[in-house]
Amino acid sequence: MKSKLFITLAGLIMFSLLSLWAGKQQAFAQVPPDILLEDTKPQPPVTFSHKSHATEKKIQCPDCHMNPKLFEMKKGAAKGKMKMAALNKGESCGSCHNGTKAFATKEAKDCAKCHVKK
Repeated sequence: MKSKLFITLAGLIMFSLLSLWAGKQQAFAQVPPDILLEDTKPQPPVTFSHKSHATEKKIQCPDCHMNPKLFEMKKGAAKGKMKMAALNKGESCGSCHNGTKAFATKEAKDCAKCHVKK
């Protein structure tokens, strides 16, 4: 009786783990489109690439969207919050773009990495 229970529980655990793994693979298959941030005067606009961050850098959606201090998963939620002063304090993009995890937002030489003239 105990061995049947053990086998059933082990099977459920394996099924759950496989489901989680498959869901993670699915998340990378459906990368959201780029986001254009136009309220950046006097600098040129910024295009945020989900592809670059999620697919190339292997950052998972929850890393940014399940952290209430970073980004809500709602279109337009970041509007008005994406100011350089906030980024330089470590908010939103600045939580990673701090010179340790990724290039810093404080350095003038790095402005053109995000603010690209077209």
